[in-house]
Amino acid sequence: MAQTAKTQPSRLTPSPKALQKALAQSAKQAQRLADAFGVVVPVIKPKTDSGSRAAG
Repeated sequence: MAQTAKTQPSRLTPSPKALQKALAQSAKQAQRLADAFGVVVPVIKPKTDSGSRAAG
């Protein structure tokens, strides 16, 4: 069993790209469920490179 885990580490640790895709898919599904039940979901806007926080 230990040998199988060593030969297939990608199944246990997805790539960053795969994680990002899964996160986006999960967010879309959550938003669809919230819309179906009429629940307002707070949205976190992506960070921008303007540096508005660093200036303060």
